[in-house]
Amino acid sequence: MALKMEELEDRQTRTYQILSQRRSTFALRWFRFRKNRLAVVGLVLVVLLVVAAVFAPIVAPYSYTKPNFLETFKGPSARHWFGTDSLGRDVFSRVIWALRSACIVGFGAEAVELTVGLMIGALAGYLGGLVDNILMRIVDIVYAFPSFLFSIILVMLLGHNIWAILIAVSATSWVGMARVVRGQVMRLKQSGFIESARSMGAGNWRIIRRYLLPNSMGPVLVAVTFGIPANMMTEAGLSVVGLGIEPPTPDLGQMIIDGQQAMFSYPYLMWTPALLFAITLISFTFVGDGMRDAFDMKGKR
Repeated sequence: MALKMEELEDRQTRTYQILSQRRSTFALRWFRFRKNRLAVVGLVLVVLLVVAAVFAPIVAPYSYTKPNFLETFKGPSARHWFGTDSLGRDVFSRVIWALRSACIVGFGAEAVELTVGLMIGALAGYLGGLVDNILMRIVDIVYAFPSFLFSIILVMLLGHNIWAILIAVSATSWVGMARVVRGQVMRLKQSGFIESARSMGAGNWRIIRRYLLPNSMGPVLVAVTFGIPANMMTEAGLSVVGLGIEPPTPDLGQMIIDGQQAMFSYPYLMWTPALLFAITLISFTFVGDGMRDAFDMKGKR
């Protein structure tokens, strides 16, 4: 009985030490992140933009589809902050809903990319040999194919809706994540704590899930913060070539193209969605720079 109590106390002590170490590591990384003031500003902007996109039905003061022909081409005012378009629709409401579509594609495609990339990269890096060779040849083939062209083909086959665009964007974007995860797993699998876990009888799946993937999250999170705006750019690029989300659902890329046609007469139609889109992309980039500083313990700014 006394021996069991001692083992329980030792286990509790080790658990406390691990948790304390994790808290101190998080505090150090948060401190390094806060040192980059642009990263903090970017994080605040990202949170505000994502909240506005999630609560678009509440934030948007007007319907994004209902026309009002009595108020066409009204400039920015207290009633319509970003003005109105050729059908009298409130541009601010349409921009908020377009931002929601961009966030769905950006975050949704990145979730698919993260899932597939983690699975393939971890298996290839840990098992090695024939499995690594086969999986990496698949990655090389997908990587060699023009990703934007492949997205165009998929959208033409699946249709012009937000879920088809999400699938098309994520179909080729996972290869970069797989390479990042594979490199991290190959570096970590020879570490002492992995050998200790293996000697204590831990299986391959437990080692991958419990030890390798959590210790590979630094570069992965940095890649995620840069991948989300890249997905948004791809979605906007599809709109430029006429393969964006079908009306009446607003799309930032299509709003910019439509506003360009009336740029000299009504410049706000182009500049308001373009400015919001640019702020969104730059904010994610700033956050990515801050994440890179936070996890790069050996680096110096």
